[in-house]
Amino acid sequence: MNRHFILSIDDKYEIKVNYFIESEANHIFNTSDFFNIHQTERAFYFQLCKKNSELVLSTIHFTEIAPDLFKSPAKGTFGGFAIQENIDFNIYEQFIITIDDYLWCIDAKKIEVLMQPMCHNPSLFSLTYNIMMRLGYAVTNHELNYDLVVDNICFSEKINHGNRKRLNKCLREGFTAKELDYSVYDQAYSVILENRIRRGFVFSMNYEQILQMVNIFPEKIKLFGVFNQDVIVCSSICVVISPLILYVYAWGDIDNMQNYSPITLLANYIYEYAQKKAFQLLDLGTSTLLGEPNIGLMQFKKNLGCQESLKLSFSKIIKK
Repeated sequence: MNRHFILSIDDKYEIKVNYFIESEANHIFNTSDFFNIHQTERAFYFQLCKKNSELVLSTIHFTEIAPDLFKSPAKGTFGGFAIQENIDFNIYEQFIITIDDYLWCIDAKKIEVLMQPMCHNPSLFSLTYNIMMRLGYAVTNHELNYDLVVDNICFSEKINHGNRKRLNKCLREGFTAKELDYSVYDQAYSVILENRIRRGFVFSMNYEQILQMVNIFPEKIKLFGVFNQDVIVCSSICVVISPLILYVYAWGDIDNMQNYSPITLLANYIYEYAQKKAFQLLDLGTSTLLGEPNIGLMQFKKNLGCQESLKLSFSKIIKK
């Protein structure tokens, strides 16, 4: 496990495997720390570099999650590629081809890649789509993702009339929103879990897994909540994807909050937090499941001022 080696591309570029070089281009799910959480006996952390250099141009990791099935990421919201903005197309393509060839050489039968949403990096999305389709990959899942551009426009101007009324009502009633400290993380998690159960949805991470992420990424996992006096009535778990992107992984409110909709106040606070921290995008996640739309959830996010973008999964079955 973690044996490091080099795959040569040409006289200028090479792929360092399991060297775990830090790169500013990485998103959180492409870091070595995240890779190490889920790695198996056959797991590979590929980084495209110039020869005799530790300047990383692109990163992706694959883990064998079942016999001869390699996935990026093993678990998580997305994996896929991270790139430096100035990478040459032909070098990026050769990076993908070389990895594809290597996985075939070690007897992979299927390769899966869960890409980040198009809104995170439209150029990367487009380049990768072109290359993967020409290499024989197929789109095996397509979701609609929703994001909110963070700029100098206040949140109340982005949302619809109904949400402005709900926001003002929460403020009039004395509801307050704030970033949470560790002492109430368990309460915040319980609010979200109970909300999911009430709505018939599955919550993919248990509390211990959330705490593991907090311990490994203490500056990148943020919890926020809305209080009615001393009671948490609404909470969220957010992830700092990169210096430019804040992702709302999960949120929910307690029962019988329909007349107040404290999620609107929470969204307002998270948006203002994103403004202060100079994020450019607030990612509110998908509103489809296996491509099938959740109309209510889609409309909810549209009413918060969100726009849609694609989130794709690629796969390739290698015929021997």
